Amino acid sequence: MKGTLRHDQYLTDLSLAYPKGKLIGEIVAPVVPVNFFSNKIFVDSDDAINQVQDFAEGSSSQRVDFEAGTPYSYRTTRKALHDVVLAKEALNSDIAIRLKQQITEKLTHRLLLKHELRVASILTDTTKIANINLASTGHNQLNETGGSEEFEKDIVIAVKSIFDNTGATANMIVIPFHAALHVANLSFVKESLKYQYGMEILTGELQRQAMAVVGLPPVIKGLRVVIASGRVNTNAKGQTKSVSNPWGNNIIIGHVPENPGLDSMFGVLTMEYESRKVIVENVTDPAGEKIIVEWDYDILEADLNNFYLLTNVIA
Repeated sequence: MKGTLRHDQYLTDLSLAYPKGKLIGEIVAPVVPVNFFSNKIFVDSDDAINQVQDFAEGSSSQRVDFEAGTPYSYRTTRKALHDVVLAKEALNSDIAIRLKQQITEKLTHRLLLKHELRVASILTDTTKIANINLASTGHNQLNETGGSEEFEKDIVIAVKSIFDNTGATANMIVIPFHAALHVANLSFVKESLKYQYGMEILTGELQRQAMAVVGLPPVIKGLRVVIASGRVNTNAKGQTKSVSNPWGNNIIIGHVPENPGLDSMFGVLTMEYESRKVIVENVTDPAGEKIIVEWDYDILEADLNNFYLLTNVIA
């Protein structure tokens, strides 16, 4: 039987403050708060605007046409997960609130993981993103002879492709953890590391720790390094456990707007109608409290030419 729903501000604050840790979905697809659950966003590069004469002495100024942008639609939907704290479990706990905290954190982690999986499914789709398969003939994977030269060359290709197609400058490279171990061994990366010793890392404490473990610099070829070290069990309950990285065996190079919501050129954003919140509901049979963590958002796919994909990067 259902009971009364109530908003729990303490657990909501806990969810909003939950450390992203190994999850990078909101780094690659920044969150933009929106006032409407459904709308259109226009995307255009600064060099896409039609040219007009700007001499205005003795006459009125010329109007600039900003309507050259491409419209992209989004429609946010509520995503929610829940678990139940049984009354008998709460009575058997030293401090009952700890159970609610643990459940809130686990549900928040799973919601963020689901978000990252949605972002990763877009940016690793070879039908949507320009790509190079390092396992194909004529290319070298990172753990093969010639991998360093291949990777350095492919970064140049990716950055050039993004600039030629969008006018944007690539500023981020996403490297899965296992691939990062090999990237750290590439000769040109090791050379750049010694010049960046002690450089401030802006990607958070977990990113700092991950880079320290694998020995990567915070910047490679002008690209901010983001290590994707999340884990997901792809099998259902009762099946054999199968853990993998949400980003697979792929490296993504891209332009991520520094001012999401203001920049006119972007590839993927998280359009957030309502931020995460926690609802608590009293339930009976069996007696307990249902903890619901919800988040209302949509992943907006805009100009995906802002990204470039390297697939099958290690054997």
